[in-house]
Amino acid sequence: MSTSWGKRHWCGQPAALRASRMTQALSPIGRGHGHAKLILVGEHWVLDGAVAVAIALPSLHTTAQFTDHACGCAAVTYHWPATLAGPATALAMQMANLACEQAGIAPAAIAVESTIPIQRRMGSSAALAVALVRAAADFSQQTLDDATLLQRARTLEDCVHGQSSGLDPAAASAAGGAVLFANGQIVERLPTVAPSLSTAFWVLADTGAGQPAKVAIDHARLRRQALPADDYRYWFAAVAVAAEGTAQALRSGDVALLAHHLRAAAATLQPLAIVNESMQLAMQVLSKAGAVAVKPTGAGLGGVIVGLAADATAAAAMTAAAAAAGFGVSQFRVASPASFSVGVYASV
Repeated sequence: MSTSWGKRHWCGQPAALRASRMTQALSPIGRGHGHAKLILVGEHWVLDGAVAVAIALPSLHTTAQFTDHACGCAAVTYHWPATLAGPATALAMQMANLACEQAGIAPAAIAVESTIPIQRRMGSSAALAVALVRAAADFSQQTLDDATLLQRARTLEDCVHGQSSGLDPAAASAAGGAVLFANGQIVERLPTVAPSLSTAFWVLADTGAGQPAKVAIDHARLRRQALPADDYRYWFAAVAVAAEGTAQALRSGDVALLAHHLRAAAATLQPLAIVNESMQLAMQVLSKAGAVAVKPTGAGLGGVIVGLAADATAAAAMTAAAAAAGFGVSQFRVASPASFSVGVYASV
């Protein structure tokens, strides 16, 4: 059955905050936004301080709006496509209340809209965190520097993951391009990638909702801790090489170099055992259809598989093959994340 990644909406009143209104200059409306992301290098290893690379997907986004007047909603509600399950209302409200506490505000109503599919490892929680923090700051007429934005958003995302690296909010807060991240800090932002990569495409095969991210994170942590010391050092160093190589390829526009380092990045996830059978099948399908590199993205144990197509012909073949295998499929140009196509041609 065909479907599409639709929008989610929720609105409601943070009751815990309504009891005490703050006496400060407030805007009648505060707005904020965050984007989807894809991690290209360094999943899980980034929690140990390794360098990671992620790209922003600006065309998939979450927006939050804080208002000083009631929105008319009797209760918090979520609206998702039938194939997707909404996040827990209590968790979303916990994040919203925390964003209000950080900014010292008590808005009458909060509304959120998102086009980011949940539990697909595309940063839906990070985008929500960034959007809420930005909306709260806008409502209270605060100007946030990058460090404060990321610190606040990371605190919100910890509600979901238990322990987050900060990488996802760093990518979710970007206007586009890529971000290099290590030791809880942004190493470098690449606002754009080389125009010559516009002939290449990312093809995403959706294997369905993954297990809760915290489950995958805890699983991978135990796997890393169980590695012999020499093996751990080897893989940790391999992540660094793949990250720098990927960044260089994005700067220079070298598709072959990008493919090489994405394959290396995929190899660093093998000892963590975060690829389930459906993900393995998606990787095989994309590879056989012409992908020059395939890898999981994000926490794993479900979600999307990323395939790199060298050109439009390969992208079309990969899309058709993945759809025929029953996976949801989307694609966008490597050098133009804003052109992301949200069409899903088949559903799992």
